[in-house]
Amino acid sequence: MEAKRVTMADIAKECGVSKASVSFAFNSPQKIRRETYERIMDVARKLDYIPDPVAKRLSEGKSYTIGFLLPQKIDVSLNNPYAIEVLKGIGESCEKNGYSMNLIPPLHSSIAEAVKKAAVDGLITMGISIDKKIKEALRIRKIPVVCIDGRKRDGLCSVNIDDEKAAYEQIEYALKRGHRDFALIALGRDEYVSNKDDNDSTSNRRLKGYEKALRKYGLSLSDTLILTAEPTVEEGRRILDSIMKSGRRVSCVIAMADAICYGVMKRAKEIDLKVPEQLSIIGFDGLDNIFSDIPLTTIKQAASEKGSKAADILFAIINGEKQDDRAFFVDYRLIEGESVRDEYRI
Repeated sequence: MEAKRVTMADIAKECGVSKASVSFAFNSPQKIRRETYERIMDVARKLDYIPDPVAKRLSEGKSYTIGFLLPQKIDVSLNNPYAIEVLKGIGESCEKNGYSMNLIPPLHSSIAEAVKKAAVDGLITMGISIDKKIKEALRIRKIPVVCIDGRKRDGLCSVNIDDEKAAYEQIEYALKRGHRDFALIALGRDEYVSNKDDNDSTSNRRLKGYEKALRKYGLSLSDTLILTAEPTVEEGRRILDSIMKSGRRVSCVIAMADAICYGVMKRAKEIDLKVPEQLSIIGFDGLDNIFSDIPLTTIKQAASEKGSKAADILFAIINGEKQDDRAFFVDYRLIEGESVRDEYRI
């Protein structure tokens, strides 16, 4: 039979004091006499008593936990190396502030339902459109939220990069080197978002940057092959097969996630398609290159810094500091690797 958990009432009975005195001993020892405190501690050690953290949190009205809302199913989210880097940054801030972190997938295919039932003091989202149902759930819960890769119209604190400008620089690098035949790999839409025509999504902001750069060189998005993929290596393998089957001439793949690029590289090696001699590739994220022996040309954004910055803002709000509902921006830069060749034609 499982041993009965020792409670404060057991210690109070053993010591001949009230439950309030035992509570003071563990939470506010200055409120009781020194000898009473020492007697309670001696009995607690003898009985192997450990304070119930859940009860303590309930008494304080805090969970000492923040939630990270996953925009997709767990298997997709945790196969996204960029999301893992963001999580590392959030985790570092949690350790610094004495908090735990819960990963919160959509509940019954609903992010709003997940928000309603999450036992957390605050939430961080990544790339999720805050629709009416989610806003209503947040209003009812009265908990703060900070968005990573958020949208202007959501009216919440967010941590971003200038996606449009970064994407412009990403494709202009290839245009300057003579490329005109592109496959553009956009990010998949959030699986549970209700507004499928969200013009301010991360993917659409980057497409605007591509369009602006292409227009400068006398081209348009309609001159490119546009495909959509989740940011995973396996999706990148699938994407290269789709490009090959399209019959389109493609000299350069521009992807919105490094993970997709590494999948393209792995598949290219399997079918003896040489990178960059036969296919140039440019990524987005600046992840550590553990998938290919070819250094990737990419837009490096500080994913971990995004996570830690968002968590720091959230903890400031939780601790009563007023934060304006505005966007905070982190830096990015183009990293020149060896995955792009010149494509000048005579």
